[in-house]
Amino acid sequence: MAHFFDLARGIRTLTDMLYDPGFWLFGLAVGLLFLGILGVILSTRRVPSDEAPPVAAPGSEETRLHELEAEVERLRAEAEELRDVLGRLAVLLERRSPARPGDPGTHLVTTGDDRARRAGDG
Repeated sequence: MAHFFDLARGIRTLTDMLYDPGFWLFGLAVGLLFLGILGVILSTRRVPSDEAPPVAAPGSEETRLHELEAEVERLRAEAEELRDVLGRLAVLLERRSPARPGDPGTHLVTTGDDRARRAGDG
């Protein structure tokens, strides 16, 4: 029965086993598998609410307010630029197809002073 538990001829001692490349390749494969599983677990982990970083630090409220004010100014400037572009586009379209008197629906730009035209008086 002693020969049943005996290792192969080339691997008789622990030292011989450490020189075997198959042992190192198996260990490398197991290690990489373990690291892959650990990486998936850590990358999909959700942060508990008590560990979550605060949304805004108390000292950064003023900085955030300045950032928001700058964003509002940028949006106002962008809206004004868009109004200018739409105005130029309306002028170009009216030049391309001039309105004929009495032709309804050819007035492209609606202004506050066109009540008479909408009422049918113009």
